[in-house]
Amino acid sequence: MTHTEHDLRELLAARSEGGSGGAARLEEILRRGRAVQRRRRAVRMALAVGAVAVAVAVPSSLLGSGGGQFTTAVAAEPTAPAVSRAPDLPRPGKDLPASVNDGSGRKMSLIEAYRSETTGAPYRLTFQPTSRFTGIRVACADPKSWVVIISGEGARRSSSVVDSCPSDVRPSRRDDSDRLSTKYDETSTPADWTLKEQPVTVWVLPSDAPVINASDAARKKCKEGGKEIRKCHGKYTMSALMDPKVMARLSAELGTRPGRWAVGVYDRAAS
Repeated sequence: MTHTEHDLRELLAARSEGGSGGAARLEEILRRGRAVQRRRRAVRMALAVGAVAVAVAVPSSLLGSGGGQFTTAVAAEPTAPAVSRAPDLPRPGKDLPASVNDGSGRKMSLIEAYRSETTGAPYRLTFQPTSRFTGIRVACADPKSWVVIISGEGARRSSSVVDSCPSDVRPSRRDDSDRLSTKYDETSTPADWTLKEQPVTVWVLPSDAPVINASDAARKKCKEGGKEIRKCHGKYTMSALMDPKVMARLSAELGTRPGRWAVGVYDRAAS
């Protein structure tokens, strides 16, 4: 029993027996009772705040250890997700410009693109031409990469091989069509060129691939052409790479390797 409750009982007993004490005494006891209640609430709040502080201060290494004796009373703030840096790839629209000019001063826009982080394996790209003046451009992280482009199928198949691959975007010029790896026009495309999707297969080979360029092959007097797979001093000639069978064999020999590159298809606006 608290001191205030004891005083109140004495006062009530005295009044019941006719004793005096008066309203002043009663008011004093009530005032003391309210003060005691306020102190109790203050003590409870201080204890609660202290408990939270202790829970937060527990090292995370102890949480969940010792048979689960420690738990946290406050939910941890969510951590920000790790930001992964995008690889420095040739990107269509950057390393591949959004548009180029053809040899006649006409604008050609990028209509299809693909990028890769590996060399040695073929990639088949399909696109819907908007004119008969389509161009294909390949950009590589290694400018000495070999590029083989085979477009069309069957009797309409055509091939091209380049022994250098641009790795950056030059400032816009009046005529940058020389940056296209392959160019088509009315004489090299069939009449129904724009009526359906067209396929193109692109190989990007590492610079140390067993391939010899045309000038070195001529200097070493190596014969090119013919149906047989031809090599020059243990290396494939550029003309041999135009055969899909040769490319399949060479791809199997090389396997895939790290190497960044991108291919883009450019075309004039539909007429």
